[in-house]
Amino acid sequence: MTVTSVDQAVTGADLRRAMGHWATGISVITTQSEGTLAGLVSNSFTSVSLDPPLVSWAVDKRSSSFDVWNTTDNFAVHILSEADRGLVQRFVAKGTDKFAGLAWEPGVLGSPIVAADVPRIECRLWQRVDAGDHVILIGEAVSVSDPESFHPLTNHVYWAK
Repeated sequence: MTVTSVDQAVTGADLRRAMGHWATGISVITTQSEGTLAGLVSNSFTSVSLDPPLVSWAVDKRSSSFDVWNTTDNFAVHILSEADRGLVQRFVAKGTDKFAGLAWEPGVLGSPIVAADVPRIECRLWQRVDAGDHVILIGEAVSVSDPESFHPLTNHVYWAK
């Protein structure tokens, strides 16, 4: 076991390794801004407030689609199930058209809906917060889809295989 102390700087790799033990769900977040589609895999997704209904997630400033995320006014969060693990490879890929050959439809605010039978939250952008090498996007939920049966895909389940 590696332990850092106050006298040692914690690196991004140190934090990533430690956070890899925290079981989180895997989501695909999509948007459409001025005709440009963007989508990515996120495990930073979380609820923020019930009144108003707010959620948040963080996008890396080095993301190839950062400009789209930095200008969009809406997004859709797809909480993936074990059956949707194929979407992870598609949306984690860099430098590809993530929507090529993928059936999708516009959601209530125009964000691409890419998975039908998963919990889905469509949001209007509430606020952006600068946070180091990421920007936190906070969205107000305007539409929620909640299937009756669901088996979530977690980081432990996905990355262990």
